[in-house]
Amino acid sequence: MKFSHQAAINVPVDRVDLEEWLFTLSDSEYQAAAKGHRAAGTFTENGVRGTVNVESIGGTLMVQHYHAVSAEPTRVEMLSKRSRGYVMHLIPVHFLVRWTMTAASRTGDTTTFDCTVEIEMPTLVRLAAKLTGAPYFVRKHVEEEAPNFAADIERKLRARVRSV
Repeated sequence: MKFSHQAAINVPVDRVDLEEWLFTLSDSEYQAAAKGHRAAGTFTENGVRGTVNVESIGGTLMVQHYHAVSAEPTRVEMLSKRSRGYVMHLIPVHFLVRWTMTAASRTGDTTTFDCTVEIEMPTLVRLAAKLTGAPYFVRKHVEEEAPNFAADIERKLRARVRSV
């Protein structure tokens, strides 16, 4: 299952640095971006930066340990090979999550932010997820967090300009 959502950032793309933004995103800023966000943090493992995200989507508690596949100012790809979901907060299931964010020039003064979440599950888990409406809940979650992430990026960039 794969879902994307775009949002506008009202600053030029050359001022956006998704890599810096993601790896300085605080726990409270992450929580503010979506109702289901519970906690987040960053780490470095074997020289690779990563994030830990805890969220509840459609009643399923999910824990992702993302490692950076690539991290640049206009594109960040994170991969959690062994994400865990807890159905009814009790039954553990494992799956892979790829989280990609990009920034592209929209106009000279605006940027298009794209947030994509792709989840790969074993066949049985995928069938159960469809029966419980998981695709709907994941899509709604991405649609909620993407504009809020974009707003956070814009807010920080505007604050940086004011402080200079």
